[in-house]
Amino acid sequence: MSQVEQAQDYAPPLPYAGFPLRVVSAILDAVFLIALAALIAAAAGFYVLVRTSWGDTDPSNEVYVTSATILCTFLILAPLYFVLLWYWRGQTLGQVAVRVAVTDRDGYHISFRQSLVRLIAWPISVLPLGLGVTTMFFDSEQRMLHDMLAGTVVVELP
Repeated sequence: MSQVEQAQDYAPPLPYAGFPLRVVSAILDAVFLIALAALIAAAAGFYVLVRTSWGDTDPSNEVYVTSATILCTFLILAPLYFVLLWYWRGQTLGQVAVRVAVTDRDGYHISFRQSLVRLIAWPISVLPLGLGVTTMFFDSEQRMLHDMLAGTVVVELP
């Protein structure tokens, strides 16, 4: 049973996660994803070195294509990290660390569609000068724009 499911058994509603907790969880997720990207880049670099006899020969086109494929894998893994973890557990690793979770407005697990909408709408929240983030300061449920569009809330876990 996940922490979100356990949290639903509590009588009082869970408090909504505030800005500081959400920022810390985002930073932790960024650190994890940067570390993952570094590992993928290191694997690509190692592959190129091996295929070029440690830099003694010119790399073939195959090496470039393979390296680009390995690096592009990260562009697929990063969005999947968020969508699948929100859908599966209601939490990314950063959210687990700070004890917050994404739920629907009734406190239940979010659907795959909600998870996907939340991810797609996230850049809309942060890119135009962070205007979509400011909505949390005026919303009673402390929802950012991407939460509003997806029908989700972020709650603090006990």
